[in-house]
Amino acid sequence: MPDPTLSVVVPTRGGAHRLPVLLDALATQDLAEPWEAVVVLDGDVDGSRAVLEAYADRVPLRIVEGDGGGVAAALAAGYADARGDIVVRCDDDLTPSPRFLAGHLAHHRSRPAGAPPLGLVSMTRDVFADTPYASAYGRPANERLLAEAYARPASERWRHWAACNSVPRAAYEAVGGFDVAMGYREDSELGLRLAESGVEIVIDPDLEVEHRGPAPDTATRAARAFTSGASTVAFEERHPGTHTTAPAPGGDPWSRVVRAAAGRIDSREDAAALGRKVDRLLPRLPDRARPKAVAWAVEAAAVAGRRVGDAAWVRDAPAATVGTVSVVVPHHGDPSPTLALVDQLTAQTHPVQVIVADDASPTPFPETAGVRVVRRAANGGFGANVNSGAAAATGEALLVLNSDLTLEPTFVADMVAAARQHPRAVLAPRMVDEHGEEAWVGRDFPRIRHHVAAWLTPLARFRGTDAWHRAVGHDVRARRAEAEVDWVVGAAMWIPMQDFRAVGGFDERYFMNSEEIDLQRRLRERGVAVVALRSPTVVHAGGGSSPSESRRRWLVEGMMTYADTWGSRRALQAALTAATGANLLVNAARRATGRDLRPLEVARTELSMIRGRR
Repeated sequence: MPDPTLSVVVPTRGGAHRLPVLLDALATQDLAEPWEAVVVLDGDVDGSRAVLEAYADRVPLRIVEGDGGGVAAALAAGYADARGDIVVRCDDDLTPSPRFLAGHLAHHRSRPAGAPPLGLVSMTRDVFADTPYASAYGRPANERLLAEAYARPASERWRHWAACNSVPRAAYEAVGGFDVAMGYREDSELGLRLAESGVEIVIDPDLEVEHRGPAPDTATRAARAFTSGASTVAFEERHPGTHTTAPAPGGDPWSRVVRAAAGRIDSREDAAALGRKVDRLLPRLPDRARPKAVAWAVEAAAVAGRRVGDAAWVRDAPAATVGTVSVVVPHHGDPSPTLALVDQLTAQTHPVQVIVADDASPTPFPETAGVRVVRRAANGGFGANVNSGAAAATGEALLVLNSDLTLEPTFVADMVAAARQHPRAVLAPRMVDEHGEEAWVGRDFPRIRHHVAAWLTPLARFRGTDAWHRAVGHDVRARRAEAEVDWVVGAAMWIPMQDFRAVGGFDERYFMNSEEIDLQRRLRERGVAVVALRSPTVVHAGGGSSPSESRRRWLVEGMMTYADTWGSRRALQAALTAATGANLLVNAARRATGRDLRPLEVARTELSMIRGRR
């Protein structure tokens, strides 16, 4: 096989959910000459090797083992192993167009004889979900960065040597390659040395690449700003005069409020906490105030980072990765949906332990290769069944999934990635039904007024309004942006296993409904957050196997059990009894107008549910 003309070096760690998109894009490159992709696997923490090996027949791929020493060390290893005369750096969250490699090679080939070597930069255009952060700050900031880059004088273009670029291997080696001691800004530091050595750096707008991994919210952006600010000290030590290591003294009001906030930030975690506060406020702020709120948090984090950073500063250690995930699927009834879900789980890009908890089903779940089946002797309901499955789990995280879900192959990997952003939290994916209608995943802890609003028949006409959803306890923010909420619905729920076991799992007094609220309230008391994600998305067919009256009785029984623990059962019963009286009057009036209603029968049914059995 001839030596490649061009090598693409991709550093990756925890990229199992990102790599397929990049590899699909590389598989469509229209470059006719030999080339190679050198992927540096900097520790296989999530099954990335299996993802890479699946592309061996579509991409000219070689895997280099990293030592877990960070991005600079991984890049240095990849460049050292590259065989092409031109080396392209490409992060694992980019999506290059089919003409990307050919475009880079054409630039290098077109250099006049005697011209200095070329360093070519592809700027990255960020791709955002439609969130308040993205519209207020994310997209505008990226547009400003792109405009600034394309207007840079030649002497300043090294500042944009980052996620995607190319340079002759000889020119890279001549400057000594990456400084592996750099914990951050290892890319632009190399770009500066290349420029100082005589490499002409060019930024081509026609070779922009799509970037799928920008900061999705203020919390993440502020944390990154702190990291970036802290790293300037080490950069300035190597290259004096290239970065300002202290905030300008400015006395204008904006500078004062930024410095005041920066004075309360001493770590990356503090910066993220400030960002989360801004994220919670954004949906309620006027449109014109939103960009300023985000900018305030980001600039304050950067100023604080410059204050805290020192010459020996290194990138924050990445959040602990989840090595193993145990999926528990409760089963009762027809095994077909559970079997279909098991098939989807075995196709996941991230390895999982699959446990089916059979709750004394009238049709037992069949023994299935690769699946641990836990069989209960008696039907105990959702919580008891999940507890039985979790007792057999060996993973660091518990993923509880209803059997009537449809998942993408990267679903578990996406949840693992989200857990790295929220290392001690209950997480729930975005959820839609078969018709694409989004479920209300994020909720407020139930109060009597929520139950009464849901019980009152006259309010049903307002079900499509935000006011009604707020009245019944739905967290409206969580439909617009990733949000920390009181609790999430239990149809698809990620729980740190250590915390799940520490609180004793689900309370088995609940048969069906409210058990996940009780669990998450106990987890909250232990310091575990709850986050409703905007990605990934699952399709939930939703409870069609039980009669609606049975579902409502289980719902009310769960409400009453929850009230026994966290509130007042008597107060709830009295409020719902009053609401039943109001429903009786309304239904009687409707029957008088000719509606086919039985007001007394409806009232008796409602009262029997309210009184229930204790």
